[in-house]
Amino acid sequence: LFRHRHRHRVPNMQRRLKLAGLMLLGIAVLATLGYQWYLAWVTREYGQHLPRIDITVDTTDREYYVFAPNDVPDAPMPLVFLLNGGDAGHWRFPQQFAWQALAEELDIVLAVPVGKYVQDNEGAWQLNTSASTYQDIDYINHIIDDVAERHVIDPDRLYAVGYSLGSMFAYELACHLSHRFAAIASFAGSMPIRPTACDPKRHVPLMHIHGVNDPIIAYANTWDWKHWPAVGTMRDVPGLVAFWRSRYGCRTVDTAESPSEVHTVYAECEQNATVEHYQLLAGTHEWPATLGERPTYEVIWAFLSRYALP
Repeated sequence: LFRHRHRHRVPNMQRRLKLAGLMLLGIAVLATLGYQWYLAWVTREYGQHLPRIDITVDTTDREYYVFAPNDVPDAPMPLVFLLNGGDAGHWRFPQQFAWQALAEELDIVLAVPVGKYVQDNEGAWQLNTSASTYQDIDYINHIIDDVAERHVIDPDRLYAVGYSLGSMFAYELACHLSHRFAAIASFAGSMPIRPTACDPKRHVPLMHIHGVNDPIIAYANTWDWKHWPAVGTMRDVPGLVAFWRSRYGCRTVDTAESPSEVHTVYAECEQNATVEHYQLLAGTHEWPATLGERPTYEVIWAFLSRYALP
């Protein structure tokens, strides 16, 4: 009797194991399909849609995205770099559709670079640039030259707008490419307290926007990268603004306050530069839709467009 029952148990166990295996396989297939659907949705909702341009910088393959107006104007066009944060990957920049509409209306070319992790860097944009880590500065120079070959660009009106890590890289441009960029604006970033090399040839007008309640890039505190000691301690935002105001020798301060923000303008600086700061009193790390009652991209462009290389 025991042997008879045992003979029935073996097929039953095999069927159960087979069923369990099929269930696990089904779960794996559904998970894969779900991930693929999610990835396709994220890419559709947030991924970059502009034409991609492939370039080679020294021996490294890089790429960037570009927007140009449909109707080519008679006059040379300004070029605006939109510098993403995070992994600086193939994603749209905040308010990019609005930037594109503005660029179509006012004859502006937009370039959206793509970051690249190198060596042991914690970020996709190189910070605290030195002579041995010049790859991203070279990359931006290559983009400028490549865009100028494809479109009629005004070399005196190059601008950069950075978000988060892109904001931090924007200050690398202020340090190393001041002879090329007419003005720079950024949101939610900072720069090293002791940069290895920051001796700009020209005072680049700067606008910095930052939320007081930013949980990622602290407003009022210095901070350090977890695994990037070569960058060193990063400035708090008041220290960041004070650094550039002092370097530019600004002599006047004008402050306008509202329930949501404090807008400070440091003017009468050397070389006709200015430093502007928007302190968002309830702001976080999320890109603000508006500054005051105007769309953020419009406020930024109004600032940038006041300047050109001398």
